[in-house]
Amino acid sequence: MKMLILYAMNDEAKETIKEFSFEKVEEGEFLPYELFRSQVCGQTINLATLGQDKKFGVDSVGTVPAALTAFDLINKIRPDLIINPGTAGGFKSRGGKIGDIYLPTKVLFHHRDIPMGKFEAYGLGNYEVFNHQKLKKSLEFKTGVFSTSDSLTSNEKDQIFFEENEVVIKEMEAASICYVCEMAKIPYLGVKSVTDIVDGGRVTSEEFLENLETASKNLQVFLKKLINILLKN
Repeated sequence: MKMLILYAMNDEAKETIKEFSFEKVEEGEFLPYELFRSQVCGQTINLATLGQDKKFGVDSVGTVPAALTAFDLINKIRPDLIINPGTAGGFKSRGGKIGDIYLPTKVLFHHRDIPMGKFEAYGLGNYEVFNHQKLKKSLEFKTGVFSTSDSLTSNEKDQIFFEENEVVIKEMEAASICYVCEMAKIPYLGVKSVTDIVDGGRVTSEEFLENLETASKNLQVFLKKLINILLKN
């Protein structure tokens, strides 16, 4: 299986890079992403981060860099599967806790509000994902609806959307990567570790930074098991 692991943030990816001895092989020509490669179980695995924004000097988070990077790397690598690990917001009202690992049942956009007939469904996205039923025999994780926007915070309208669609993970890249994967007919497997509780009453940015290390470690432990299972099947 030719696999591409696509992270948004460098801090989220560094433990995976270290664990599997990934070596950097190239950078994007126009995009700031960094591409790494390693041999695991006799197979080549590719890993990329969205890289540092050249103008602002921060991680290139969000839907536009994620979609462009996914498109470029799919054309270069032609992977059989894209795994998109990362950290995200969870929901206390639906059983979410800091460090929980979630895999999606479907992926939506919650900021593309286009109430014009068929455009409304287009805005929502509602993308299909990798069938993870067989993974439940070997791994512990929670499942549910992921929803994407370009905002770390959420407003009252977003909260209504989350309740109506029973969203369990709020994040910033999944739906845009899913959009590209669906067009390319490549399965998408999101793996998100909870850093903050959307309905928990804390300031999102503070809680995210406070729990990033813990959530990233949990993500790494899960990802190691996941990769080995997928490569052996």
